[in-house]
Amino acid sequence: MILRTLLVPPPLLVGPLVLTDDEAHHARTVLRLGAGDRLRLADGDGRSADAVITAVDKRSVQVLVGEPVVEATGVAALLTIAVAPPKGDRMGDLVRALTELGVGTILPLVTERGERQPANGERLERIAGEALKQCRRAHLPLIGPPTDIPALVRSGAELTVLDRSGRPAAPGTPRPVTLVIGPEGGLTAAELAALAAGGATAVRLAEPILRIETAAMAAAAVWTAAWIKDPA
Repeated sequence: MILRTLLVPPPLLVGPLVLTDDEAHHARTVLRLGAGDRLRLADGDGRSADAVITAVDKRSVQVLVGEPVVEATGVAALLTIAVAPPKGDRMGDLVRALTELGVGTILPLVTERGERQPANGERLERIAGEALKQCRRAHLPLIGPPTDIPALVRSGAELTVLDRSGRPAAPGTPRPVTLVIGPEGGLTAAELAALAAGGATAVRLAEPILRIETAAMAAAAVWTAAWIKDPA
């Protein structure tokens, strides 16, 4: 039987725990769980544990947490996705998919042709939490504050910019990499030049022009798939 997952604040510890607010509502009203039912808890920092509900009331759900385990992050956690936010609700779709893939960090990227930056960071964190529960992960991505290309260059990170003029993607060996994805109008010549001057390499994923969220998801999947070792 697959246990349903709820998200709790870190650190997750063995022993009694009281769930309140959204997670209590989800357990009680959405999942219709009651005393004696089992569930899985995750804290977003990599810990997860089985738990049993001991009591339910109108405001809280009390559980007894078993011994937590620390789950491996996976190679996708080495990825930082610096991405120009797409229009409308598509940023939420992007965050959801990158959380499912296990990406470590998501940075909204300020560019000359970019859209307005997402104002509701709490909403994006909530979407990431929902994705964590749905796909039974234990690690939440870090959703950072907006950054720009000069800041990326100054960071000293290994930068890979997705651009149709680049060479075919060759992820190489697992290591911290920042994938840079521009806006719908593309990065300007000056922005591409600044990235190149900072040591960034340009790669292409496909011949067609991809939507922002498609490029972000595809890039994360390509790098992760290349880095996952075959089972012994």
